[in-house]
Amino acid sequence: MYRKSSIVIFIFLCLILITTTYAQDNTQVGLPEGAIARLGKGSISLMQFSPDGTRLAVGTSIGVWLYDVKTGNTKTLISSKTRQINKKIKNIYGEHDWIGDSVSYVNCLAFSPDNLILAVSEMDNYAVQLWDLETGMEKSTLPATHPRNKAYAMAFSEDSKTLIAPHYYGEIIHWDVATGSREVFLNKSPSHSFDKLAITDDRKTFVSGDLKDGEIRLWDAYTGRQLTLFEAKTPFSGIPQHIPKPQKGVNVLALSPDGKTVASAHDDNSVRLWDIASSTETFTFFGHKERVNSIAFSPDSKILVSGSNDETIIFWDVNKKQKLITLSGHDGSVQAVTFSPNGEILASGSTDGTIRFWDVKTKQETSIFASGHTVDIISVAFTEHDKMLATAAENGTVEIWDLKTRKLLPKPSIAYHDKTEASAFSQDARMYVSHGSDTTVRSNEGGISTSWLRKRETRLWVLPTGDEILTIQENAESFAFSPDNKLLAAYIDSSNQKGIRILETATLKELLFINKRIPFSRSLLFSPNSKLLALYGTHTKTMVWDVTTQTEITPPEIKHATGIAFSPDSTMLANGNHEGIVLWNITPTGMQELGPIENSRRVFSKGLIFSPDGKTFIDSASGRNDVIHLWDVDTGSDLGTLYGHAGPIKTLQFSHDGKTLASGSRDGTVLLWDWEAIITKARKTKEVKR
Repeated sequence: MYRKSSIVIFIFLCLILITTTYAQDNTQVGLPEGAIARLGKGSISLMQFSPDGTRLAVGTSIGVWLYDVKTGNTKTLISSKTRQINKKIKNIYGEHDWIGDSVSYVNCLAFSPDNLILAVSEMDNYAVQLWDLETGMEKSTLPATHPRNKAYAMAFSEDSKTLIAPHYYGEIIHWDVATGSREVFLNKSPSHSFDKLAITDDRKTFVSGDLKDGEIRLWDAYTGRQLTLFEAKTPFSGIPQHIPKPQKGVNVLALSPDGKTVASAHDDNSVRLWDIASSTETFTFFGHKERVNSIAFSPDSKILVSGSNDETIIFWDVNKKQKLITLSGHDGSVQAVTFSPNGEILASGSTDGTIRFWDVKTKQETSIFASGHTVDIISVAFTEHDKMLATAAENGTVEIWDLKTRKLLPKPSIAYHDKTEASAFSQDARMYVSHGSDTTVRSNEGGISTSWLRKRETRLWVLPTGDEILTIQENAESFAFSPDNKLLAAYIDSSNQKGIRILETATLKELLFINKRIPFSRSLLFSPNSKLLALYGTHTKTMVWDVTTQTEITPPEIKHATGIAFSPDSTMLANGNHEGIVLWNITPTGMQELGPIENSRRVFSKGLIFSPDGKTFIDSASGRNDVIHLWDVDTGSDLGTLYGHAGPIKTLQFSHDGKTLASGSRDGTVLLWDWEAIITKARKTKEVKR
């Protein structure tokens, strides 16, 4: 079967790939220093049509993608440089200035009524950017009142001269679009801080929904005064066997264009309608099996649409209070839904990476309008001659990129699932193995924990086609391919067997079983010479085996690790945890500690790798900034930091020629770095400082 699959691969690579023509090379926009390309558009957070219906703005984990609805061409709105907010902001905390991140998760969007400006608020840089829609250039940056504040909703005034935005700490800010000057109104207690928000079309009021108790309030958008508290009538459902108390928390809100109705989605997976005039609940829809992520009214206010983690879209009749139809088509959770201004098109965005258009009248899917919007990247691998890059996302999606054109190839036939429990690529990206799970409860706001139901099967595929060559009915918690692609190791956690199973990839027969029961999560890694196998985890002492002799060589004093790396010659192991990175020498007689790297403390980041020449190791760090650190192996000196991702960096991998470093992140993208230029500059800078 493997030989037959290889023939299929050859034929596949000989096909002519027809790709969409874009208005700009999106892989080159907003790149950080040292990066040569960004692959992927990030995970979708929200979408909105322009008032004239000619554009669709898609907010993601890294910026905004502005699509031309007629042609599908895009403009990428990602700031190329970090923004110094140099206005002194004075409040009870004193005076502040700060630097806004260049890449950040988009929190909310607003088009100006005259179709000239798009306002973008992001989660982490605490500022609002105004973009010129004709040129795609950033017009200005509007800072919040202090560097921990952020907009939770936005709307322009009817004349497009003022931007209104309720903020994180309960303030309502009115910005003058031309000058950037602002008026700040403070709401009265109780605050709308932390709540889900939506602004009415007349911009005079907004509603808030509490994430925990589900209370919905109406506020004056000009004074910050609370106008009313809505009264619920239908009891909220509990979730059996998990949390018995009623699940009230609000996940998302929407306001009808006629200003009469509020719609809300809650932790019990219900969608509720509220009458604004009487401040009471009028009806509750039940139909989704899992968390509702997005709701939207049609322009005539007669239809409400909801998108859910159950991968469906439901049309609801607002007047008749009934379900019209359930639409299926996405292979992942539906994260965003929005109507075109004329009400003829519904756009939906999903974790399957696609944006789809639906004909509202016929309720039929008309097209996959766009693709490439990827969720958390957890693994990457270069093909043997570095012509392609394979990426794996947390939901099981595998994508293949042509590194010359930087375009996506057709997706391999890999099964989707909600969460990847374990996965790995072979070193030449010709094989992919994964073990996934589905969710039984996906509403996770208001303190609800998500429960995962494992699929109880490990599956092995050949890439880039996705032909399946093996299915094993058992749970696996981690995988690793040997660099020579001859071995596959898996930590098995089944009721009758726990330990490390090592298979020969050529025959798929078991070569070795290491009977080792580990109570906590763990990961596996082979040494570059394929002779050593290491197991590590946050609460698990690092263990190392010589596969050729089938003996354990772990020193008793070695500690747990959140990330480890073997040197290219397999004579050294870097063991990193929250205390720092400790180097170990590996000899035929065992392992000896060489010592720690000073000031190399890390948290839970798994990304740790040696450079191809063994002189530098590269470490990823998470927190306020998700960055890549460079360290000199011989001296332990800090060689600098690479910035560019908007989420934790989950994986690091070098190309086979050693010229390119790929970093995959939870922000749904892969950055390709010019390693030779980066390390040359880093060492020159270090010499100058000396």
